Amino acid sequence: FPTVTIIVPCFNEEPTVIKTIRSLLNLDYPKDKLSIIAVDDGSTDGTRRELAKFNHHPRVSILSKENGGKHTALNLALEKVRSDLVGCLDADSFVNPDTLKKIVPFFDDISIMAVTPSIKVHNPTSVLQYLQKVEYSWGIFLRRMLSSLGALYVAPGPFSIFRTQVFRELGGYVKGHHTEDLEIALRMQKNRCKIVNSYEAHVYTTAPADL
Repeated sequence: FPTVTIIVPCFNEEPTVIKTIRSLLNLDYPKDKLSIIAVDDGSTDGTRRELAKFNHHPRVSILSKENGGKHTALNLALEKVRSDLVGCLDADSFVNPDTLKKIVPFFDDISIMAVTPSIKVHNPTSVLQYLQKVEYSWGIFLRRMLSSLGALYVAPGPFSIFRTQVFRELGGYVKGHHTEDLEIALRMQKNRCKIVNSYEAHVYTTAPADL
């Protein structure tokens, strides 16, 4: 098992961040190989208070900074990463216990630089969320198809996993008008870095409930 660091960037995620981190701690993966870095990006709600509950957890590091956008939170954490693999999990998303084990074997192929999961909508309740559930289900099929063509154009914030060397060689995240996960994937494609999809690695994200 390679060493893995998961970054959780947080901005005003008080209602969900505890569940997000607990889902990571419940991953079926060797405890000495997995670490978590949560970054509070200048939240104005109770996010920092919620994160403080993990202050003394041996596998969770908490960083705080002034608000600068998700890409700056990710880059701050990347400065601390020393593991073989690194990924991000948005603070409104949750992983199944077996999700990481469904992704890691792809890295046995040394040509693969990143692996994306299958993303589903978590507990939809509104009409808009159910519509997004359909869209996300179509997206799962689309990503599986694009993966086979070597044409994945986005490495989604919820639990895309990279070789750490990608960021050492190509640089960190840059502002992408709220689509930094699109920008990094296109930059990887430009530099012939192979991205594939793990169809069976399931991640759940909270979709907007209203327009």
